Amino acid sequence: MRVAFVYPNPREELARQVAAGKAPDTALLGQNHLAGFGIESFVYDSALRRVHATHGLAHRATWIAREATLPWELRKADIVVTPLVNLLPLFARLQRRPRVLVISYGTASLWARASRPRRALLGASLKAAAGIVTISEAGRDRLIRDIGVDASRVQSVPFGIDEAFWRAAPPASQGHVLTVGRDLARDYETFAEALDGLPVRAVVVAKDENLRGVRLPPNVEVRAHIPLEELRQLYADAACVVVPMVRDGDPRGTESSGNTALLEAMACGRATVVTDRASLREYIYADATVTTPPQDPVALKAAIERLIDGPEETAAMGAAARRHVVERHTTTHFAELLSGIITQVGAR
Repeated sequence: MRVAFVYPNPREELARQVAAGKAPDTALLGQNHLAGFGIESFVYDSALRRVHATHGLAHRATWIAREATLPWELRKADIVVTPLVNLLPLFARLQRRPRVLVISYGTASLWARASRPRRALLGASLKAAAGIVTISEAGRDRLIRDIGVDASRVQSVPFGIDEAFWRAAPPASQGHVLTVGRDLARDYETFAEALDGLPVRAVVVAKDENLRGVRLPPNVEVRAHIPLEELRQLYADAACVVVPMVRDGDPRGTESSGNTALLEAMACGRATVVTDRASLREYIYADATVTTPPQDPVALKAAIERLIDGPEETAAMGAAARRHVVERHTTTHFAELLSGIITQVGAR
């Protein structure tokens, strides 16, 4: 059985960097570990997107068209594992191979924002998929409840990150408060209000769009487009990490927003403060994370103060966080669970 992994953006270069130990393998979705579970797999970049325009009509055209051409490019693959869901499963079904296993990060959010014609196309494509994997039970429930996907065709697998790259560091003395994330479901407005007046430096790693209209207090600085090694050092130098999210039901972002940043912080041995959100509850452990209500800057400020004023408790929480990642949320764990689903799909 030959399994191709196709990602939204080119990944062949990342795969080479991961093999050389220069980048985390999180974005490979366990592909590089599948050989250990008896599955032959490879990374494939669409011919239309290997060298592509990042803006304009050419970008939009190749972004959609590649899903129609990929089944012909991958005729020798038995299964394709991919987050691409607009057309790829449907065109693969029309060709009768390869089978498509969809890994769904934001399908429910895409559906919620889609027009009626696009929903019809998306529904047909999901129906054509050989199976669907979500990274939270909440995401699975939304596919079943909102879109009407057959429950027997959707499985939830806890997400995994590269715990070797995002390694633990000793607790930082007088460290900053860190928040990381470019998904539009981040609530940086509440984060900014909570940090206003606190005697601590804070760092936001985001993009301009995330912070549009947000008034940042003087103790908050913004970093963007930084190397992964620099981001890892920001985690290491942090007193704690905050994952501020919009409330459930808010149309911004995806239903999987926040999972990666939360797990990276935990892998680095950092205590975390997280907005209560359905898709994150499976990744929250009482001995490692403080949860706060959505859009509540007073509660968020109190949680941050608790961690920066209690270094012993914060260090214990960070150690527990690292332990939970190592025990359950690594890319190897993700690959092991995914390998069982791939085997099921191949046997049908």
